[in-house]
Amino acid sequence: MTQFHASSVVVRNPVHPTINEEQIATLVDRFYERIMADGDLGPIFREHAGAHWDRHLDTMKRFWRSVLLRTGEYKGKPVPVHQKIDNVEASDFEQWLFLFKTTTAELFEPEAALLVNAAAARIATSLWLARNSDPFVTPPDWQDRFSGDGELQF
Repeated sequence: MTQFHASSVVVRNPVHPTINEEQIATLVDRFYERIMADGDLGPIFREHAGAHWDRHLDTMKRFWRSVLLRTGEYKGKPVPVHQKIDNVEASDFEQWLFLFKTTTAELFEPEAALLVNAAAARIATSLWLARNSDPFVTPPDWQDRFSGDGELQF
């Protein structure tokens, strides 16, 4: 009788070969400094994550490593967490994306930044759609404005 051994080798290639853990840690720290300084977004984040800010940053680093390095280490459920936040408008998502793109432009080479920004725009769209109960609602067109040629298109 022949025995077969299934080996579960998972190859995890980053979205771009130049992206590394140190860049992701810097991205999260610098980006959330900007969030906290923002007049509209800062109060939202202080209200919902302020008491656990260090834990939030650690979670975001795990999340972005999972997305960008494909580590698989993030096991959270972001949609239910974000649905609990009241009074978030499309303009808040746009400001979040603007600050994110500003930060990625400083940290990543242009080709890598485009891929990181595209991932952020997909995530923002997913969270925005989850907040809307109308199944026919059209999400804002962040993907084109946010993952373009490096120009901030807001």
